[in-house]
Amino acid sequence: MMKKPLWVAVSFLLFAGVVWAQTSDVLGEDPTLSLTPATHSHNDYYQPRPLLDALDAGMASIEADIFYVEIPFVDAEEESRAMRQLWIAHDWEEIEGNVLEFQRTKGTLRELYLEPLWEIYQRTGTIYPDGTLLLHADMKTATERTWRVLENTLRNYPGLFTRYELETQTVIPGPVTVYTNDEPDASFLSDYDVIHSTADGRFGDIYDPSAWASDAYQDRAWRMPIISSNLQSYNDITQMFEFLVPEEDIVEAYADAYPDLTAENLAEELNRDNWALATDLLHDGSIRVTDYLRERMVEANRLGQTYGHLMRFWAPPDAKWFWDIVAPLPHVVLLTDHPGEVKIYLENQALLDEISAR
Repeated sequence: MMKKPLWVAVSFLLFAGVVWAQTSDVLGEDPTLSLTPATHSHNDYYQPRPLLDALDAGMASIEADIFYVEIPFVDAEEESRAMRQLWIAHDWEEIEGNVLEFQRTKGTLRELYLEPLWEIYQRTGTIYPDGTLLLHADMKTATERTWRVLENTLRNYPGLFTRYELETQTVIPGPVTVYTNDEPDASFLSDYDVIHSTADGRFGDIYDPSAWASDAYQDRAWRMPIISSNLQSYNDITQMFEFLVPEEDIVEAYADAYPDLTAENLAEELNRDNWALATDLLHDGSIRVTDYLRERMVEANRLGQTYGHLMRFWAPPDAKWFWDIVAPLPHVVLLTDHPGEVKIYLENQALLDEISAR
């Protein structure tokens, strides 16, 4: 049997030691984590401690964008081979690692997410004792080859991930449920009896009853834990706010901060840079949130409850005024780049609710 080079063994031991130390920091002496329902750590890999900060904050869903990377090499027998890995990043430039103004990737899916989760699972037998963790593997490269590597990788962690028996439409729950933004078609999946991930629901306008009757929904409803869409795809931004002062006054007051702002493009600019202008105008009393936005979120929550799914809108405002709208809705996901702040916010809200109920 061929022995592994010493540097391989040393590298593995160092990597395992780092994973153990990091997960120990999260778990501490109390080996339990507490899940906060309907929360999502957006682009989680940008956190100081990917995965671990989100777990510490109890995020129910964690997002990791994955890129398929193939590195060819020649083995000792001079046979051509390829190393296929899934790297975590938002852009290719982050994987290259030497492009000005782009952060360097912190590692692979295995290093940043799967191994730490496996370590916690091995120590405790679960991740969240009070529910499954949703791990969103958002594929940024071609679906079939990326999915194939993802599936083959997940199979290396027996018992950790939710499994799906396709022929019998049986769900075998695991501590972690991996959901992707896409998956290969039925003919491709027919080669698999059991798969270790599922795709989120993206089947059209959730507010249109016919969408729920479509094959795109009906064929996979049995394994669709979460439904995803852009907030503005089916919600009209021009109806979300009421202007309380003349639009020309807003343009004049914010000319320095938003030099391209005009009365004509004001409504369209409200969501730029994570809804920064909308948040500014709400703070100074120039606009208010309309009943339209609240009613649309309440309706999304009703649909989620009726059909048994979480409802996730991407590109929403990541600000307290929007958290106030969605936090009371158990089937609408609160998406954030600030999991620690959301944890504190929700704890304070629970305390206020407790006080008001006395």
